[in-house]
Amino acid sequence: MDGLAARKFYPGRMPDKKDSDRRTTERRPPDIDTLPSPTADVDSLAATLLSDKQGEHRAVAPPPPETVFDAASRYALRRVLGAGGMGEVRLCADAWIGRDVAMKVVKPSSGGSASETRGRFLREACVQGQLEHPSVVPVYDIGRTPDGETFFTMKRIGGHTLEEIVDGLREGAAAIAADYTRRKLLSAMSQVCLAVAYAHSRGVVHRDLKPANVMLGDFGEVYVLDWGVAKVAGSSEAAPTASPVTITGGGPLTQAGSLVGTPGYMAPEQVRGEPVTPATDVYALGLMLFEVLALDRAHGGATIEALLASSLCRVCAPSERAGAAGIPPELDAICQRATALDPAERYASARAMHQAIEAFLDGERDAERRGDLVRAHLAAARAALARAADGGPEAEQHRAEGIRELGRAVALDPSDEGALRTISEIVLAPPERLPPEARAELKAVELRDRAAAAHRMAAMYAAWLALVPMVLWMGVENRPALAGLIVLVIAAAAYMTWVGSSPERARPRYARVAFGLNFLLVAWSATIFGPFVFTPGIATSSAAGFVISLRANRITRRALAVLSVAAVFVPTLLQWAGVLPPSYSFEHGVIVIHPLIADFPPALTRFAWTAVTLAQLVLPALLIGRAAEALVTAEERNFAQAWRLRQLLPAAPAK
Repeated sequence: MDGLAARKFYPGRMPDKKDSDRRTTERRPPDIDTLPSPTADVDSLAATLLSDKQGEHRAVAPPPPETVFDAASRYALRRVLGAGGMGEVRLCADAWIGRDVAMKVVKPSSGGSASETRGRFLREACVQGQLEHPSVVPVYDIGRTPDGETFFTMKRIGGHTLEEIVDGLREGAAAIAADYTRRKLLSAMSQVCLAVAYAHSRGVVHRDLKPANVMLGDFGEVYVLDWGVAKVAGSSEAAPTASPVTITGGGPLTQAGSLVGTPGYMAPEQVRGEPVTPATDVYALGLMLFEVLALDRAHGGATIEALLASSLCRVCAPSERAGAAGIPPELDAICQRATALDPAERYASARAMHQAIEAFLDGERDAERRGDLVRAHLAAARAALARAADGGPEAEQHRAEGIRELGRAVALDPSDEGALRTISEIVLAPPERLPPEARAELKAVELRDRAAAAHRMAAMYAAWLALVPMVLWMGVENRPALAGLIVLVIAAAAYMTWVGSSPERARPRYARVAFGLNFLLVAWSATIFGPFVFTPGIATSSAAGFVISLRANRITRRALAVLSVAAVFVPTLLQWAGVLPPSYSFEHGVIVIHPLIADFPPALTRFAWTAVTLAQLVLPALLIGRAAEALVTAEERNFAQAWRLRQLLPAAPAK
């Protein structure tokens, strides 16, 4: 072929400025109106471009005779990529450009006459070449070799078909699952919808959309393939498949004829042989989306008749298919609307379906962004809590920071399992030490309880005054000692009443005075019965009352023990030293109690001892019982709160 012939055959030369200006002023977005008849020969091919949005079109001159040339001079065969019903696709090296291209060659024995086969083949090339869209494989050139093979070349594409991807996901292929997430496949379906919408705007209905006719490239490319059976608006030609589908049998499907499409992906009106519309492609898009979500075909059947019969039935939601859990209801709704039996109930256009998928993806992108933020806050929370666990002067500050970060994570996604699990660990795990703020709050509760306990102890001291009339009745022997006892009882009762009047007065420094008064009173009471009979019981019950009612700490408990011992033995030591008169004497194996304040007449003494014994038993039991009841109530309340938290939060991980 000479240079002129080459330039005529290959239109990719650089135009001069005159050509460029003319092209700029005359060329408009092309749209096919009519296409060559299937009987057209390549040498006499004349076609018009698909009508544009304004309904304008321009004629295409027949290809010049120079299109018949030795293709081997430009294209070197590498290998066969695949074969279909109409032709064979070969991988070839383009010697003029230095690139690999895909060459599709018509099969002479593909059915029908040679001219009809060639016409359908050229028709496919024209439709595909004139649909200038990123998701339609561009056609480079078209021609016929001297030995009669009609061909066209197009861009060489690579990747996986959607059918291969779905099959891999169904079989659990790890590599496919890693490369093709649901979100990526939904984005691809959205691009397919736009490509089909573009074809519809040019008056072309694909009629054979299925996962095998969608290719996903390795760099984000999405291609819609095989436009060989596309229906062009205004054309009465309905190119049959290479192997026509014949429907036989009883019922409403009883007919014989040729159907265009793939059983299992055909719309109901397509199965019934009715005219196809853009809604037919929308139905097929819905079936493809179903398969992407459920990893299973919407229509099944062992025979062609069964597949076609299934196509006339309602398509269930993808989430209803066994094993298709976790499908959002929004995607269910998109599938069901796209596959409605009535074309009028489907999406008005493929673009509308694209917009529905994009609306879902926009929400999913927001969810992904929230997920990223939740993970970031959760990582910051765990880091801060780890620093808090290390201790130090800033431990509580780090703990507070960690809890705030957890709160932000939960606010973004209240159902995030990681955040809830971390909260459960913090809330339910017993702390090693109480934070200062919590300790201060607990201290305020203790002071209120101490104030209430002080009132109860004041009442107990006042009860001691009930013994004064009994002592007077028994007969007083040492009035100054009795007066001192009465003064101590009144002072202790009054002081405890004063302490209980305000939580601030229930602090330890005020309680120490109460301890001193109490055990001075206990020691003084030994002057009535001596230090060994009743006094130890009184000292023990008093100490127990202080320990439980006032929530004494370790130092205070030790001080109370020392005071109890002192209240009993200091008077005893003073008696042994002769400072005080003895309370006991031992005569012939008998212990004799010498009264220091009152006489011991038998009847009254028996009654007095009974009253004192009852007081020793009842009053401490009341004080200790009240404190124990408060502790049990607090324990139940804390357990109930922890139990409710366990219902709200996920279970802690097993160790």
